[in-house]
Amino acid sequence: MLDFYIQNAKICTGHKETAKIGNVGIQNDRIACIHYHDENFITPEAKQTIDATGLVLTPGFIDPHASTGFGYFFPNAADHKLYQGITTEIFGNCGTSPAPIGEHLVKTMNRLSNEIGFPFEWRSLQEYFNQIESTLQFNIATLVGHSTLRAGNMDDWHNLKPSQMEAMKTALAEAMDEGALGISTGLIYAPGCFADMDEIVSLAKVAAEKGGVYASHVRNERDGLEEAVEEALTIGKQANIRVLISHIKAAEKENWGKIPKVLHKIEEFNKTSELQAACDVYPYTAVSTKLRAFIPKYLLQDGIPAVAEKMKDAKNVQAIAEWIEKKDYDLSRMLIISDDLKDYYNKNVSEIAEEQHISLAQAMANILTASTETWVVYHCIDQKDIDTAVMWQNSMICTDSWSYPINAPKSIGQPHPRSYGAFTEYLQRFVIEKKMLSWEEAIHKVTYLPAEFFQLKHRGLIKEDYYADIVLFNPENVKANATYLSPRKLSSGVEHLWVNGSHLIQNTKMQDNTPGKILTLND
Repeated sequence: MLDFYIQNAKICTGHKETAKIGNVGIQNDRIACIHYHDENFITPEAKQTIDATGLVLTPGFIDPHASTGFGYFFPNAADHKLYQGITTEIFGNCGTSPAPIGEHLVKTMNRLSNEIGFPFEWRSLQEYFNQIESTLQFNIATLVGHSTLRAGNMDDWHNLKPSQMEAMKTALAEAMDEGALGISTGLIYAPGCFADMDEIVSLAKVAAEKGGVYASHVRNERDGLEEAVEEALTIGKQANIRVLISHIKAAEKENWGKIPKVLHKIEEFNKTSELQAACDVYPYTAVSTKLRAFIPKYLLQDGIPAVAEKMKDAKNVQAIAEWIEKKDYDLSRMLIISDDLKDYYNKNVSEIAEEQHISLAQAMANILTASTETWVVYHCIDQKDIDTAVMWQNSMICTDSWSYPINAPKSIGQPHPRSYGAFTEYLQRFVIEKKMLSWEEAIHKVTYLPAEFFQLKHRGLIKEDYYADIVLFNPENVKANATYLSPRKLSSGVEHLWVNGSHLIQNTKMQDNTPGKILTLND
């Protein structure tokens, strides 16, 4: 007897084939049968039958790009993802991962543990997995962060010693053996930004030997975007590893229109290499990151805690002023979203400067003096570029989100609305409103494509004997409710959702269950 039998659904398999009306049976954690209405079949017995007339049934969505994994110690920490249809999340992106934690990083982890409220009781990736495996609402997997390796094993971020390089390679190899899917870099962030290409190639080779991928927040997403993507592809070729360009974008108005050129560059790479290169993208025209990403990199070279003191030096403020002019930042479009900074929260940098009768550079310095961890939302991307990236055949959709658990005792700032709405915003804009993609094409990008790229076995398709990660949604009600000023609003549209055969969302109501699994290359 089946556990569930879903009848009369419009089935998008995850391939681009035309959706058809049919029935899907679930038994234990797998898809047991698929029956289409143009076939002769006998309706099987099931413990529960669900009439899905008017609803769309798809594989569970896969988010290829989240950040930390620190939030999943708390109840209902994944609700904001599940209500978008996401059943699998891959974190450890942009160079930052939950493990492995080297000695030099322990102090920072203890600080984050206190700030966010999670219990930090691990060093290796396996120890981290052991600590969270019983708490997971959905499936998770992780990359190993390059910056995490550097910060854990280096005392001087500018001076990489041979012994430290070997320590990083060893730590990466161990984490890969314990289940990591590859390595990620965040090359605009300290300490990753201080690494040269040879260092990254050496580490990427370690991941490649274990069957992993290389995901990169490239070194420049503005005036040097094309060169930065070329660097990532070169690393891929030299290390013989698959390449994922993270949250692809061309920031600042002077760089708008570069996305087609960059995508062409990736296409040419794929023609001449057996390796696969792809990208992920979020469907918004604003970035969300820390304010310190918008000051000269050399001001970060002595570590993040030293930045606040440096902001009191007039020479450094002048350097920031020159940097703002050089990069042509429009600070009237840069909103402070760290709600612990009461004097600055929900104001843009230009507004703060005007209120305090100070320069833009001094305003940035004052904010960073108050907190080097200040988060901002910055509207600096062209909608045409976003549309082009989304429509590209090898692009996946992502949230690029930190873990913002709803019930966590503490959180850092406010999330970008993409954390709660990227996938529903994507369906709403590109399928429902603009009709730029068919349902079949749109579902392919968030299911089969990421499953194939990351080699997640038996995931990403509606297919017999595949894991029963299934979404059943009402196409009339799909909506992203999160906004920049009210970003913690759950999406609408998902009526039912299963994770590994467990009925986690029933008639739009979240159930108290933790059926998620840790996905590794060894599965």
